[in-house]
Amino acid sequence: MDRVAVLGEAGSTLDWVVSAFECQGVETAIVEHCVEAATTLSDKPYLLGVLCLKKVEGEDVKVLLRLLNASPDTPIVLALPPPSLEMALQAIRLGAFDLLILPTTTETVKDLLVRARALRQDRVLRRLTAVSQLSRWFAHEVRNPLSVILTSAQLSIEGSAGSTRLTTGSSDPAQRYLKIIVEECNRLEQFLKRLTEVGRSSRGPVVSADLNGVAERALTRAVPQLMAQGIRLQRSFDSQLPEVRIDVARVDLAVFRMIAIATEAMPTGGVMTVVTRLRPGEEMVELEVTDTALGVGTERERQLFDPRVSAMLQGAEAGLAFALQTFAEHGGDMSIHTYAGVGCGILARLPLSGR
Repeated sequence: MDRVAVLGEAGSTLDWVVSAFECQGVETAIVEHCVEAATTLSDKPYLLGVLCLKKVEGEDVKVLLRLLNASPDTPIVLALPPPSLEMALQAIRLGAFDLLILPTTTETVKDLLVRARALRQDRVLRRLTAVSQLSRWFAHEVRNPLSVILTSAQLSIEGSAGSTRLTTGSSDPAQRYLKIIVEECNRLEQFLKRLTEVGRSSRGPVVSADLNGVAERALTRAVPQLMAQGIRLQRSFDSQLPEVRIDVARVDLAVFRMIAIATEAMPTGGVMTVVTRLRPGEEMVELEVTDTALGVGTERERQLFDPRVSAMLQGAEAGLAFALQTFAEHGGDMSIHTYAGVGCGILARLPLSGR
């Protein structure tokens, strides 16, 4: 569930803003003291920060600037009565994402959330692209000397042992050290390969497909591992789910990686729930994979929305960036939901129209 931090003094304005966002299915965190606001926004990812004000001047400007500096990745919206044109321009110049003029409508709040999600997705994809370009440059620069080291070590082994392979348990220290060099060079090559895959896009043909069928095929491949770990599987597929236009192979892999992440989080067993549903008002199809692992939500959000972290991950968790990129390229998005006392969910959404 997306989180919105609502900042300001207790009163009817703050209560109204909280109610307006919660009606859209958004979790809210209320912060009444400005000193705590900056800490709150930097503590965990928020989709928006909504600052309830009466005007944009004096101390209010300082508060706004403090919030923008504390969490530059969190868009700040000002909720206030109809301002003068000068006041509105002042807020935008300072860096506010938008103004929420009170009283407002449900459609305005919904549009604000849509734009905030789009901004978050765009920011992540831009970072993925930047990390991908840097990773490919780094890999290229490292591979050249790495190849020289590996070839030299292998030739040295052949020359000293009279074989292309080292004898296990060889008493020659030089051969043992050369073997270590070869093993570490191969390990580094695998790391470079994984590094260059971050942010790389390879779209295939886009066709109309049943998301239930895609999820079922991914689950079929995962069932042996689920059984081995003692994980109980629960399905809840919407039988009336409309088809979506997708690159089936790519989305199939993204869904499988969502399942793998949940599986890896429950090494000693648990319950995995896979749900599909339609959001008619938003014209979105949703697929959610929920596990019963506790305390992993915040870390997953950090991995999902910071590609610099994703680039360093190994195992199933490395699939978060790939899955996010896949759904974003289809016009959808991904988010992490923490269910108190229950576990964590990975939610993917795709538009009915596709891209």
